Order: sequence, then C-alpha cells, then structure tokens
Amino acid sequence: MNFEVNFKKNIEENNLLSKGDKILLAVSGGPDSLTMLQLFFEFKDYFAVDIALIHLDHQFRKESGQELDFVEEKAKDLNINFYTKKVNLPEIIKNENISAEAAARRERFNFFKEIYLKNDFDLLALAHHKDDQAETVLLNLFRGSGLRGLSGIEKKININGVQVIHPLLDFSKKEIIKYCQEKKLNPRYDSSNKENIYSRNIIRNKIIPIIEAEINPAVKEVIARNAKLIAEEENFLNKISFQKYNNCLISSENDKLILELKKFNNYDKVIRRRILRIAYQKLKDDLEDLYLEHILEIEKLLNNLTTGRGIDLPASIRVEISYENLIFFKKDVVEAGKIDNKKLLEINKNNKYSSNYFIEIFIENKNKINFNSDPKVAMLDYEKVELPLYLRSRRKGDSFIPLGMQGKKKVKDILIDQKVPKYKRDKIPLIVDRNDNIVWLTEFRIADNFKVTSKTEKVLVLKLKNNLKGDN
Repeated sequence: MNFEVNFKKNIEENNLLSKGDKILLAVSGGPDSLTMLQLFFEFKDYFAVDIALIHLDHQFRKESGQELDFVEEKAKDLNINFYTKKVNLPEIIKNENISAEAAARRERFNFFKEIYLKNDFDLLALAHHKDDQAETVLLNLFRGSGLRGLSGIEKKININGVQVIHPLLDFSKKEIIKYCQEKKLNPRYDSSNKENIYSRNIIRNKIIPIIEAEINPAVKEVIARNAKLIAEEENFLNKISFQKYNNCLISSENDKLILELKKFNNYDKVIRRRILRIAYQKLKDDLEDLYLEHILEIEKLLNNLTTGRGIDLPASIRVEISYENLIFFKKDVVEAGKIDNKKLLEINKNNKYSSNYFIEIFIENKNKINFNSDPKVAMLDYEKVELPLYLRSRRKGDSFIPLGMQGKKKVKDILIDQKVPKYKRDKIPLIVDRNDNIVWLTEFRIADNFKVTSKTEKVLVLKLKNNLKGDN
C-alpha cells in the first residue's frame, strides 16, 4: 500500500528513529493513534525497534472507560507492553480553575514523561497528522505566538527531556481514516471533538471548512507546506540567535539567568526578540503560553531602563532590569530564599538558615586572630555585642552606621550602591543583637559601633559558609 510505503519513507528520510530504539506509542483508541500503532507493529522488525503502548484515562467523558478497555485489549492481542493510569480530570479542572484542554494536555504529558523516563524509552510517538498541523498553525496565529508558532508541530523535538516524534505529520485525516477502513481497525471516536466549545474544535469544525469551501479547498496542504518552510527559516534564525544569546549571557543557573544589556541592545530587533524567547525557554523548558504580547511588554520595559522594574511572565517567571543587566528568574525559587522569621544564632555552632548556607560563630582572643578583608567573615568586639544574636531579612527603614562612617545609612541604599539586584535583596541575611541593632549586613558591612579596636580583648567571629563542607 502507498500509505505504508510513504510511512516507511517518511521515517527514514527524516531520521525519526534509530535501530534498537524503545518507542512508547501514545494510543487513545482513535483512528490516528490506531493507524500509528498498526504501522509500527508491521514495521517494528524492519526498523529493529521495540514498542509499547501508553494510555491515560482522564474520566472526562462517559466512554473513556470503554476506550481504555479497547486499547488494553489491542495491547494484549498484539502482545505489547501496556501502561495506563486514571485521573479525575473534572475534579482537577474544578480545583485548579483551568481549562479542560490545558488540564488534559498537562496530565497526559506528565504521565507519558513519567513512564518514558522510568522505563528508559528513547522516543515518545504521538499521532498528530496534517490536519492537526493546519489547526495548530491557525490556533497559534490567532494567539499571537509569532513565527515559532506558525512553524507548527515539529516532526522530532525534545520536550522537557522527552524525545517526541510525529510520524504521521505528512498524512491527512482522510488518508488515515481510509487506512483504518482498509485494515478494519475499528477505531473509537472522541465525541468531544464535535463540541464547538474548545478553540481547536472551532477551527476544525467551523473556520477551516469555510476556507475550504470559499477560498481554497487545499488549505490544509497549503498551511502544512508553509509551516515546513517557516520551520526551516526558523531553525536557521535560531542558530544565529543562540550564538548571540551565548555572547550576551553573563550567567545561567536552574532558577535564573543574566543577560548583558549593552551587548543585547546592539543586536537587531529580530534577534533580540528571539534571545528573549530563548531566555524564557531556558527556565521553563518550553515556549508554551509565551506569546508576542509578552515579548512586546519586555520591549516596553527595556525602553525605560530603570533598575528594579520588571514584569511577570507565564509560569511564575519574572524579568527585571538590574543596572546594566536583564535578569530572568523563577519567582517561587526567589520567594523560597527569603528568611521569614528571626532565627536564633548560637555560639560555637553551625547555624543553618537555608538549604545551602549556615553561619559559624565562635569567640577568639584578639592576639590569635588573623585579620583579613574576607566579605564572608565578620569580626566584632565581643564585649560590645549584646547577645544573643539573631538572623533575619531586611525590613523597611532598616539602617545602621557602616564601618568607617559617621552617620546612619539605610540597608536599602547600601545594597543599591553595591548594585545588588532587587530580587536578591530580601535574601541577604542581617545579623542583629538582642535589641535588634544591626551588627552585620552579611557580605557587605559590619556596624561601626561593634568594630574591633585597640582596646578589644576578645573577638566574636562570624563566618558565612556554603554547605557543611566549608567556605564557598
């Protein structure tokens, strides 16, 4: 059959798999996934691959239980490993106040990813086809997702650590249904596909039929062809943009990254916008929910280079201007680093105050001290300090007399002078005495009235350390 020949050709020409791959097939029981299952089953020996099935019963429709039984029976008939799980999607939608589409997509992929990683699969195969491609491109167009969205679904892509392939992307729904009939696969049909309450269904059932009838009957083919061209140009521009991104990248961690604005601003607007998307993607792993409107908001932010100003992006990611830099960070990680309550600090003990840091405090005779300018060490006159000491975050109006100065200075102003990013300021611990007088703004200044002098006999030493193995 031409369909099978073209399937095999598509796999080989696009290098979608390799000999020996373990492939997890997402099978709903519908015509698309059943066709994919049938094709992989027939060609698994030819490609020398192992296949398994996975199915999520979301319990969203009455017939979902029957679909699970149907797919499970298919797996038994073909003697293929089968993974399944039930989730109460209606309850998730109600409790989290999210759309049915978003909830189903998230729960489905999370389950697929769990099984994929746990069982060392090489590929996850999804049965999206040419009609899905056209719908996706139009949906992205209406949502304002930019050129990336207009390139549609990729045949092979890594999504959050899962290597995903779409082996049916070059085939139309009509071709798939015809194949099901010829092979007598008896697929199940999702009744919700006819309900025009979801965005994708409106495009599928209303918009595309009008375009086919009134403008171009081959609109799906045209959209798919253009999406392929856009994807090729998109990949080319992305290669250039990644080079520029790395050039202006100062630092990158799991929870934040910093870009140098001077270099960033030297690039063309097209490249700058792509760099912003790359930065977001580095923290979230994908570009889902990031649209052109968000990029335009960041551009507005950059038109007024005021330190500390920022905007919130989807997925609890925030972008802020910090002096000569642009910082992207995960808000939940930053919030987790704040010190909510006063913490008592004990002498001759490692006082842990976060997962990464602790403060060691001990008393030493002055003549045994090797004085240095290490910012992570504070040396105070023991007799002047009113114990016990406490650790806390800064508060509005906090001030003290820094070492070497005559008058008080606000903690906020010291941190601004030191060009500490706004998002970091609440994470810097203050050491205070029993009367809440600041004795040390860690890593920056001790208070002048607690300094060691010629009359000092005993020194109270405070060392800020990273993990229990020693200094950072």
